[in-house]
Amino acid sequence: MLVLGAACVAHAQGRPPGAGPDVPDTGGEAEALRQAVPPAAAASTTARGILDRVRPAMIQIKGFFGTNTAEAFHGSGFAVARGGVFITNWHVVSDAVLYPEKYRLEYRAPTGATGRVTVRAIDVRHDLALVEAHGFAPASLSLRPDVAIKGERAYSVGFPLDVGLTITEGVSNGRVEDSFEPRVHYSGALNPGMSGGPGLDSSANVIGVNVAGYRASQLVAFLVPVEHAVALLARAEKSPLDARRARDEIASQLRAHSEALLTALGSKLPTQSHHGYELPAKLAPFVECRAAGDPAPDQPVHVERVTCDAKSSVYLGRNMYPGGLTFQHQVMRTYTLDAWRFANRMQEAKAPHGTFGPARQLAPFACKQNNVELNGFTANATVCLRAYRKLDGIYDLNVRVVSKNGLKQGFVSSLSLTGVAADRALAFARTYLDAMQWKP
Repeated sequence: MLVLGAACVAHAQGRPPGAGPDVPDTGGEAEALRQAVPPAAAASTTARGILDRVRPAMIQIKGFFGTNTAEAFHGSGFAVARGGVFITNWHVVSDAVLYPEKYRLEYRAPTGATGRVTVRAIDVRHDLALVEAHGFAPASLSLRPDVAIKGERAYSVGFPLDVGLTITEGVSNGRVEDSFEPRVHYSGALNPGMSGGPGLDSSANVIGVNVAGYRASQLVAFLVPVEHAVALLARAEKSPLDARRARDEIASQLRAHSEALLTALGSKLPTQSHHGYELPAKLAPFVECRAAGDPAPDQPVHVERVTCDAKSSVYLGRNMYPGGLTFQHQVMRTYTLDAWRFANRMQEAKAPHGTFGPARQLAPFACKQNNVELNGFTANATVCLRAYRKLDGIYDLNVRVVSKNGLKQGFVSSLSLTGVAADRALAFARTYLDAMQWKP
């Protein structure tokens, strides 16, 4: 740390790190140093021009709890139509829509202008919202709804953290392959607060809306394709959001999302063999599966795990991510335990998902447990449902299946569906069980 600090001081004084006392400069050394440091003009002039063009159309959207003047959250937005109409992310304004009596929204423009924000339309599935900034109506940005070209230069603008309006530069990698929801992969930085800002091409046309980045990765971020913003804008003109019935609209959108997901999976699930058992496998291209196990040979129970995730969940509110589908198989064998101890170990196997969520929003699980005859073997199945307290007709499903046909081998399988209509959830649970077989 001390060496680094000394180097910085040396640079600030115009000398290379480690230089001795000042000596007369013959000119050559100073000239070489000047050439090694790029001038400010070498920075991306395209990025500077794009920022200048989009700045007037940008707002920072701030949320406040109660009568507080300190903000609770903030994001970004950009003008998409006349009359002060802006696009942003659903997750930026979700608290104000779900709890209008607790939160209020305001904007701040780059000019310093401030005012009230109201939500005009929402698209929970694609994490978008259309808002109106009262008293501020700049010219809108140009939307480019065609597919973002893989490999073209791209830019993102927003209000990250508390550092003001910012532009980042990267590359568009086109649509994410094998994704249930369409996303554009942007290889530039997206930081908290930039959500809802525009992703742009080199001509300052909007190709997407900033939505998310991977915290554990470097320069892997995502944009919602702008075609969904165009669709939301058209829908808002025909049927703007009724704030009094916002939760009904949210429930309707969640049901449509889960219906699309389950329809994409089909009525007959693919399977994979696991030591005589045929169990559901990778259900669709957008379902990601990973396998793992304990390679140690001296364990009393050998466990192989396969965990699959559709990565289809959507953000509803804090700690609520409906629309997801995950399942896990734990295939277990023993060469040392007796049948009773082995059965006890199987019953102790824990499901890795499906129990989180705030109690004020989610009712307790109601469960039913039965022995069931499946294809060639007997199993114990526990099926649980819980309701979303303020979203009519929306439920979470958990299923746990424990095989009962082996004294020295068996499996525990867990399924979780979140934010789905009860009848569709139970129908899929039946499809999941029907896919299981014993083939000795």
